[in-house]
Amino acid sequence: MRKLLLFLSCFFAVSSAAYGGNVDTFGIGSAETALGGAYSATADDPYAVYYNPAGLMQLDGQIVSAGFEVLDPTLRIHDFTAVDGDGNVVLPSNVTFADVSDTLLVPFAGYGAKINENFAFGIAAYVPYGLHIKWDSDPSVNPAAYNCFESYYIRGVVTPTVAFRLTDDLTFGFGISLGRSDAGTQRRIYAPTLPSLNNKIIKSEFSDNFNVSYNFGLMYKPSEKVTLGLTYRSKAKTDFTGSVEIEGTSYYTNATMEIDHPEQIQGGIRYTPDDKVSIEFDVVWTHWSTIDKYVVNFETPILGKTQEVFVRDWQDTRQVRVGVSYAVNDVVTLRGGYFYDPSPIPDHTFDMAWPDADKKTYSVGAGFNFGRVKVDTVVQYSVAESKREIGGESVELNESYDDGNVSLSADGHLWGYGVTVSYTF
Repeated sequence: MRKLLLFLSCFFAVSSAAYGGNVDTFGIGSAETALGGAYSATADDPYAVYYNPAGLMQLDGQIVSAGFEVLDPTLRIHDFTAVDGDGNVVLPSNVTFADVSDTLLVPFAGYGAKINENFAFGIAAYVPYGLHIKWDSDPSVNPAAYNCFESYYIRGVVTPTVAFRLTDDLTFGFGISLGRSDAGTQRRIYAPTLPSLNNKIIKSEFSDNFNVSYNFGLMYKPSEKVTLGLTYRSKAKTDFTGSVEIEGTSYYTNATMEIDHPEQIQGGIRYTPDDKVSIEFDVVWTHWSTIDKYVVNFETPILGKTQEVFVRDWQDTRQVRVGVSYAVNDVVTLRGGYFYDPSPIPDHTFDMAWPDADKKTYSVGAGFNFGRVKVDTVVQYSVAESKREIGGESVELNESYDDGNVSLSADGHLWGYGVTVSYTF
């Protein structure tokens, strides 16, 4: 267990240093990402561990795989205007600015082996959820820094998995995800009547060194051309410990927090009219409403408070995904995908830590088969469906300015580029 925890720490150190976007995966495996994540009824490589563990029974021999995705997000806030609880306009007003997040790297790796006709094994390391966003910390450039100018929230896992053949047409798989989670924020304090605290940075850092969830899946082939896939990914309960401090002051305390990772159900149908074409449709339901709030409990009071409550009231979502692949020849396969991702975040809890919107994601890619070696590539583009308009509804934004009133509009996009290399023994 100690060696496993050391591996988790090293893997997640790479991930947490660079992962970004909003709190969901943009893809695990380049072929899967190129297909828009519509993969629960395909699942024929080591990343079946995530998409559908039952798919491991489709492996031919042993496969080891590794890759990464580079993400380049651009988030924009337009016409940001804040009025504090005393009616004072926070300057600058009606300002437009963009995030300053780094270019981001998301690694993943996996191994799978079909032991015999009735049993298969796989293990993969990946980031099922992640977010890391940075904004300018200078309130004279970014007055929203009083709400948040940096936020991160990452869960990475290693998932050993087994799969069994139940009948000629039905397989079952089960995996346990052993994870580590990290979270943190930075923001400025808005207190113009208290010069000793005004503009000071309040910073939180938390980690949950070990948490557990599980995945199971079914794959059924009612005919030669049709495959059905169903996957359940369970909730992971987390117990964060860490600290909260106001930089440049004596305010510092140990703190605890709980934020559970939501459960998901993914189901899909794949149609292969011939040996060249594959079409799959998936629906992914995420139980975001499990996140109604999170509470930071202080060991010793900070600014007279023993806890801080952040209302979330997130809503369950259903993503629609589609992926198409075409085998040009024995070497080259072309892929394309699309999915629609509605935001779980309502207007009344929108803030700078989670600046999400309804998104459309398009992807294209190519796979190259060189015998034992396969190389898969992907280019992905995710864009907000439209500008998100906030006109004073957000409790989280308003509270940052002494129960004031904040209005803004937001949009953004993200480019992703990925490559995966696999070797079959």
